[in-house]
Amino acid sequence: MPKPPAFLTSKRSREVWKYTITALDGAGLDWTSALLQIALLADKVDQWRAHVEEVDRYGHRYDEDANGGSLETDESRAERRTRGEVMKDLDDGGLTVIAAGQVRALDRMLTADLFAADPFAVMDQLGEGGANLPKKPPWSMTKGEARIWREIQPLLQASGFDYSTAGIALGLICAAITDWQACKQWILDNRGMIFAAAKDTGRRYEVSASYNRAKIAKQIRELLKRNGMTVASCARTKALSKGRVISKDLAELLGYINDNPD
Repeated sequence: MPKPPAFLTSKRSREVWKYTITALDGAGLDWTSALLQIALLADKVDQWRAHVEEVDRYGHRYDEDANGGSLETDESRAERRTRGEVMKDLDDGGLTVIAAGQVRALDRMLTADLFAADPFAVMDQLGEGGANLPKKPPWSMTKGEARIWREIQPLLQASGFDYSTAGIALGLICAAITDWQACKQWILDNRGMIFAAAKDTGRRYEVSASYNRAKIAKQIRELLKRNGMTVASCARTKALSKGRVISKDLAELLGYINDNPD
């Protein structure tokens, strides 16, 4: 285990550093040139979890505005913003199911005999392994996050995919779903309020708990796609697990090699 850089001063950031390297190493992915990226990701995760703790300490994400509508707290906005920053680094770090599958497929193509009679036939011989679930991320989850983490594990098991490097991504999914549920709960607690009226003008406006639902759903949808948890991305992950097509250009290149072995 390489020593973390000095700017990772908190225990949690150093634990994320170790967790990430261990996951990548266990999955057989080459992380040796990515230590700075891993360190920056660990620092981002540490900042994100600090905001999660602030939200949890405050107790809720929405206050009431002057018109009886919802007013999102600064802590909640900061948590979602930093969560989005962590999301940006996952794919390049091989920390989603799709990204890890692409790296493995590329490695197989580089090590296989591309000048064999049919390189695709060689790839077809690569079988799919059973589901490999990640270790729990190295931070204290909120009660809501922990419940969702437990609930999704059997769903992942049924997929047969390798989630060993996707622990941070799955942690983000748990946080995003709890954020989304907080919107729903506020609306339910306030008799289905979607619009409030300004007291001075009478003009109606959509409350923050309502318009935030779409933003959070977009984040959840993106995380699901990147981790083989939609029908389309599931098919893509199955193709990648056999080392098949990463891009149309790569398919054309392999076809050319097959047709022109000399």
